[in-house]
Amino acid sequence: MSFLREILEMKTLAEEIALWVSELSFEELPGDVIRRAKEVLLDSLGCALGALNAVPVRMVREVVRERGGNPQSTPVGVGWKTSCDQATFVDGMAIRYLDFNDYSTSGSHASMNVAPALALAEARGLSGKDCLLGIVVGYDLQLRLREASAKGKTQGWDHSTSAHYSAAAVAGKLLGLPPAKIAHALAIAGCHASTLGEVRRGKLSMWKGGAEAMGVKNGAFAALLAGGGLTGPLTVLEGKHGYGQLVAGALEPELLRERSGDFQILKSCIKAWPCFFLGQAPIAAALKIRGHGVLPEQIKKITVGLGDLAYKNQQRFSKENISTREDADHSIPYCVARALLHGDLRLEHFAEEVLKEPGLLELLRKVTLRRDAKIRALAPETIGARVEVKLGDGRVFQEEVIYPPGHARNPLSEEGLRKKFFMLAENVLGKDRAAEAAEMALHAEELSNLEPLLDTLRAQPAL
Repeated sequence: MSFLREILEMKTLAEEIALWVSELSFEELPGDVIRRAKEVLLDSLGCALGALNAVPVRMVREVVRERGGNPQSTPVGVGWKTSCDQATFVDGMAIRYLDFNDYSTSGSHASMNVAPALALAEARGLSGKDCLLGIVVGYDLQLRLREASAKGKTQGWDHSTSAHYSAAAVAGKLLGLPPAKIAHALAIAGCHASTLGEVRRGKLSMWKGGAEAMGVKNGAFAALLAGGGLTGPLTVLEGKHGYGQLVAGALEPELLRERSGDFQILKSCIKAWPCFFLGQAPIAAALKIRGHGVLPEQIKKITVGLGDLAYKNQQRFSKENISTREDADHSIPYCVARALLHGDLRLEHFAEEVLKEPGLLELLRKVTLRRDAKIRALAPETIGARVEVKLGDGRVFQEEVIYPPGHARNPLSEEGLRKKFFMLAENVLGKDRAAEAAEMALHAEELSNLEPLLDTLRAQPAL
């Protein structure tokens, strides 16, 4: 082969990614991957239903409904349709807002890919198998892109950046686009994909829960544009002014090029409590201490030992200045104090009217965070914690949790997943419809189309 021919046949990273996205079939998915995709689907639907009446989710839903759109896709919980990209946005906001949806140990929330998978599969009349395949594709690209960027300078950008690319791949796959058009979908999405890290700094706003929703909406729209024939700069990832140089700072292309048997969805971690992922281990440790019979009024001092990732994260926030849900669900001191106060951590503990309860504030003042040598010595992806509680009578209780409940290395049982779904869904659907929806989600590969599932998920009374 001549040198010129080699140059002409070289593919960009976007084209190589598009090739494996296009070629992957449901029949290639191992049983554990299919099972995990169904669990992620169930968990995401529960999170969306639980957030239906949250103020920001209502705001988004009202704006989208007022704008209308070609009736292609049904947002979860409602009785009307809108365009598939707008439905992706509504579902993305609902799935993400409570910060109860899944996470990976890199911090990404790849369950956001459920939103475009649902919307595009419904719009095209595709099957449950197609929807599950789309979810798997989204996880693979989003988490591989995150890993390929891990050694770069991505701290200047929000992790929702990668959702633009993955949603473009999901939508391109479910639209049945050829590899060339999927590549252009990635390119179009990527040109506008760099979400400023400011969305997750300082005083957190409602948009903390909206950044990834916008990402998956834009990714889906990019695929629709590419399907219509628009082209984008295919060097978006490796170009001199592309993602690798300007956003990641360094990119490991081999992690993106080839389709591997190491399906990224198996790295999914399901949250046991409705707060950010770095709070899960401290909460688990605090609840163990509470289980020893320790009462809030006995506590003199609370010390939470963290690894570098969690400790550095918490330096952005002040435990004395918590006034919104977003502040509270990203505060380890708040979550630990709540767990010790109530012996649990529930959605109602993040309502703004309870954030300044006297008993809570008293405990909150007793919390100190520190770097823990043992936790720091563990693998970099570890999100473990050690909590020590000293009582007024001198007794000391200490508990360590390395892999909290729901972590990929400590997964929730199917019973635990169902319990979480019912807790989120029953008030919206009623007991019987919630049970029916759970069965459909956990047997999604048997659905010839998504209409029965989406109809069962309609809120009672309908929104």
